[in-house]
Amino acid sequence: MLPYRLLKSGNVLDVPDATFRTRTAWYRVSFRCEVDANATRVLSFVSRTGALVPQAEWAALDRSARKQDL
Repeated sequence: MLPYRLLKSGNVLDVPDATFRTRTAWYRVSFRCEVDANATRVLSFVSRTGALVPQAEWAALDRSARKQDL
């Protein structure tokens, strides 16, 4: 499961504190995406995979992910 965020205004989406899930674990991730003025083309994209999320936090992330799927 990958994170998603909506571009509310402007042309830069800066997400310093997202998470994503593999089949076996959750990881921290950050990304920055810049789009053109019409938000139809990506001008730049940078991402960084961070540390493994402690297993004690996985249940809360699973619940949050299920809510986003609705």
